[in-house]
Amino acid sequence: MMRTDAVILGTAFGYLALLFVVAAWGDRRAEQGRSLIGSPTVYALSIAVYCTAWTFYGSVGRAAEYGPSFLLIYLGPTLAMLLAPFVVRKMVRIAARQRITSIADFISARYGKSTSLGALVALMALISITPYIALQLKAITVSHAVLINYPQAADTTLVDEHFWMDKSLWVALVLAVFIILFGTRHLDASERHEGMVAFMAVGVFVVFVMFEGPAALFAQVAATPALVDSMRLESVPGGVTGWVGMLVLAFLAFLTLPRQFQVLVVENVDEQHLARASWLFPLYMLLINLFVIPIALAGLLLGASAGDPDSFVLTLPLSAGLEGLPLLVFIGGLSAATGMVIVETIALSTMVSNQLVMPLLLRSRRLHLSTKGELAGWLLGIRRVAIVLILLLGYLYHALIGDSYSLVTIGLVSFAGAAQFAPALLIGLYWR
Repeated sequence: MMRTDAVILGTAFGYLALLFVVAAWGDRRAEQGRSLIGSPTVYALSIAVYCTAWTFYGSVGRAAEYGPSFLLIYLGPTLAMLLAPFVVRKMVRIAARQRITSIADFISARYGKSTSLGALVALMALISITPYIALQLKAITVSHAVLINYPQAADTTLVDEHFWMDKSLWVALVLAVFIILFGTRHLDASERHEGMVAFMAVGVFVVFVMFEGPAALFAQVAATPALVDSMRLESVPGGVTGWVGMLVLAFLAFLTLPRQFQVLVVENVDEQHLARASWLFPLYMLLINLFVIPIALAGLLLGASAGDPDSFVLTLPLSAGLEGLPLLVFIGGLSAATGMVIVETIALSTMVSNQLVMPLLLRSRRLHLSTKGELAGWLLGIRRVAIVLILLLGYLYHALIGDSYSLVTIGLVSFAGAAQFAPALLIGLYWR
């Protein structure tokens, strides 16, 4: 039996341990002057940290509910990467010249190095990204519950109100420890694409094994008029305005989400890498979305046995009696979630320490933070505390609000928050 707590948690911890080994190897290579981020392909794939647990579970849920509207979340970034030679290249040049470490740093530097503006951006980023971190915690705990309880409903509510019994809290704490040990930005997102492999494996299984090919699947859909209607363009919320609004939101959020700014701009070691990224990343987006609609349609055709639309990726293989593939899916979802949480938390903790805490400490005369060693020690301590607090904030959001909304709805809150930086960022880019 592969769906016991011991097997699932053992596999998850084994996977995190493997990540740690790979990260340590990446650090050693960087010290030897053979950094992995020096490759244009690795740079292009690292941008795919955009694909989180939202992509893994939420896209199918969104497609099941609102038809093709899920595509807009990926067409926005695709458009941004096609325009990368004009927009991102300029950001990369400015960041390299001024040694920028975060989006808060970038915006404050474009407006006379304003410390108060930098602090405001850091604070807004912290508030905006908390729901996104909550989304990852929710996806991990719900997918674990689905795996354990299927065919019964996935129950993630606490019976005895003790918060320390909540698995989400322990997921947050384990990730906090892992990120503190990880401690570096090397290899954060570039080497892990198990999520894409698992998602495509489910897609192939559903289409070619459960339904004996796309023709058979679409023939069954065609015989159900309600399903055909649900996949029409008219089912996108808000009609034409909804289409344009979501496309613009995804485009702007892709440039302004702290983790995307981190991998796109801060970690770019050569602006020539943008040439490959501008076509390889859109290709990655296309591949990962290839099976979203078939999986959503298959789940809707099976009805009650497929459960919640956000969990179709897990429940479809489970309904066919499989054990190994659902475990691979769980690890894929864990990979997508941890990739996002690691990069996002490191980006946010850098902002918190550089823009919010250090300016206050440097003004304090009692601390005498004059020597470089003292300063480095404080900086490291502040970042570690910030990492724990950021993940606890994410947990609190998930515990108090998360159960009331779907994964995509929670994600869109963060998109709308991050997009607030776009006017200041883009105006500052072209007009000083």
